[in-house]
Amino acid sequence: MKRLFSLFLFITIVLVSLQYGMKQVFSLQAETPEVVINRYLTAVISNDYETAYTLVSDDNEEIREWLEFLNFVTGIAPEKLISIIHLAHSFTTHQVLQIDLPNDGTAVIKVESTVPDMEKVLEITHSEYEIKSLYDNGSLPLKQKQGTFILGKENNIWKIKEMEGTSGDSASKIAMDLAEKLLSKEESLKLDNEIRNYQNKKRS
Repeated sequence: MKRLFSLFLFITIVLVSLQYGMKQVFSLQAETPEVVINRYLTAVISNDYETAYTLVSDDNEEIREWLEFLNFVTGIAPEKLISIIHLAHSFTTHQVLQIDLPNDGTAVIKVESTVPDMEKVLEITHSEYEIKSLYDNGSLPLKQKQGTFILGKENNIWKIKEMEGTSGDSASKIAMDLAEKLLSKEESLKLDNEIRNYQNKKRS
């Protein structure tokens, strides 16, 4: 009787797993280009680079390498820098401006991103509390930048094939460029060396 029950339980688990897997497949196939872009941008500003990676075409190594780089940096950077990156990301918003569907099987989506102008923000303060206060008061320096995404289908699933503008100018990249303002000289030098070693390994 126990063996029969165990067999029944095993079959039930397998069937549930298959049903779940099929739902995921159908869900991915049903995603529109706009949904894919929103998922990608949400993943980037949430520092979920692994999810963002899965939404990029296998043919675009440049975007994939950039996401891998961001994932690496957020894993080794000092907490004070990571905290500022997360804070900046939490104030970032995206809006889809236009969707075009040419007759070549692609989708072209124009997006406008509103991100903190970190260079101006850090001229005012380095305090997270004060940065949050600026945002709450509506006085946080912001800037808008437009970008374009080109998507195509791979195995009947929309993937990002090309990208210009928006994502490459994310708050995390801006914060990294301003690391010298956020970190001590020793911390900045150490981070710079680790990044150089990472990039050298990638080239070799």
